[in-house]
Amino acid sequence: MRTIKRLNIGSVVLYGAVLAAFWTFAFGLYYWIMGWIFGAQSWWIDMNLVNWTEYTLQTFLSVIWRMLVNGFGGALAGLLIALVYNAVAGIMGGIKIELE
Repeated sequence: MRTIKRLNIGSVVLYGAVLAAFWTFAFGLYYWIMGWIFGAQSWWIDMNLVNWTEYTLQTFLSVIWRMLVNGFGGALAGLLIALVYNAVAGIMGGIKIELE
C-alpha cells in the first residue's frame, strides 16, 4: 500500500487550468462549427461574405477568450482542491492506494 500524503500545488493548478481550457475549446469549437454550417439558415444573419466572415471570426475569437477565462477558473479550482486535500491529508494521513 502506498499513501498520497501531499499534492504538488503547482501541478494541480496547471492540470486544472489545462483541463478547463481544453474542454472549453473542444465544446466551443464544436458549437462554432455548427453555427458556421447551420447559421445560414437563421433569418437574422445577412448572407454576404463580409458579414459572414466577421461573424465567424468574432465567434471563434470568443471561443478563444472563453478558453482563457475558463482556464483561469480551472487554475483557481485546482488551487482550492490542492489546498483542501493537503490540509485534510495532514490531519488524516492521506489516501492509501494499492499499486501493482
